[in-house]
Amino acid sequence: MELYCPGKHAWPELVGKDGNYAAAIIEKENNVKAIVVQVGTHLPYDFVCYRVWVWVDENNVVIRTPTVG
Repeated sequence: MELYCPGKHAWPELVGKDGNYAAAIIEKENNVKAIVVQVGTHLPYDFVCYRVWVWVDENNVVIRTPTVG
């Protein structure tokens, strides 16, 4: 069974930006909750259409393309 999530699914243009800035942009562009997390943090493996993990390094810089899930 494939899930369909409405709206934008990825934000590659935010890699290299401040994590909090990226989260604000994501939430403004789509009806999702963007959560800033440090690389190496253990998170659940479940897929959720209304959630976006914003992976940041120790300087709060986005290091991966944020995607819905």
